[in-house]
Amino acid sequence: RPLVNRDEARLLYLCQCARGNNDVSFSVPEVNDLSANLKSIQSIGTLSPLDFTVVGLGDARTLTAGVVDGNYFNVVGLRPVLGRLIGPSDDGPNAPGVAVLTYKFWVATLHSDPSVIGKTIRLGSFQGTRSATVIGVLQPSVPYPVETEIIANIVTSPHHLSATMVTGRLHRMTEVFARMKPDSTLESARAELTAKYQAMRTAHPNDYKDNGLRFTVTRMHDQINSRANTVLWVLLAASGLLFLIACSNVANLFLARTVRREPEL
Repeated sequence: RPLVNRDEARLLYLCQCARGNNDVSFSVPEVNDLSANLKSIQSIGTLSPLDFTVVGLGDARTLTAGVVDGNYFNVVGLRPVLGRLIGPSDDGPNAPGVAVLTYKFWVATLHSDPSVIGKTIRLGSFQGTRSATVIGVLQPSVPYPVETEIIANIVTSPHHLSATMVTGRLHRMTEVFARMKPDSTLESARAELTAKYQAMRTAHPNDYKDNGLRFTVTRMHDQINSRANTVLWVLLAASGLLFLIACSNVANLFLARTVRREPEL
């Protein structure tokens, strides 16, 4: 099914994949290298999966969350149904903490309460606790990762402003999304980004020596549906197996009845 994301055909997902593991993500220096002087890409946005212990939305609870830069929502092409989303003005170490709720969480847990906008909450993680203001509710959509319940700006995570995160090329925990320019094709975008990635590896050989990483660029629609496709194939195989078992049982029953039938006089 189509995504609700604006111009979803132009939305890409970048992956630095290890052998047997598709969740290797990128570091901040790698994102900066890939983002520089691109011709086929309009903009790049990032999201770092991170669980928060949230205080201020009813009972304290741990939520599956994401920390994003100011380009993220514009890149993925989503809108708010209430309030506003995180934007460029919410970037940087001096920006106040802000958070956006996913539609599913807002409806299922907060019962679509519109008064949640403007509330101050506390977001705690293994790096510490920061305050944030709820500024919006995301439109019904398929978040990535799909379990995401709340999305905050980078300043809500002290770790994301630390030297380890900002300068560590091997400190990988960031998902990368790109939006192609209207006149670009998937092939041209993939070729340009792959060339950037190879140049980055060449410039830092010690950081990529024998690590088995490979770089892929896919449409976001295909990335979101990849797990669903796997589940569907498993279900199809299971259904086929059940069908074969049922046919075998019917055939055996028919054969048994034929063997037991007494001969006619």
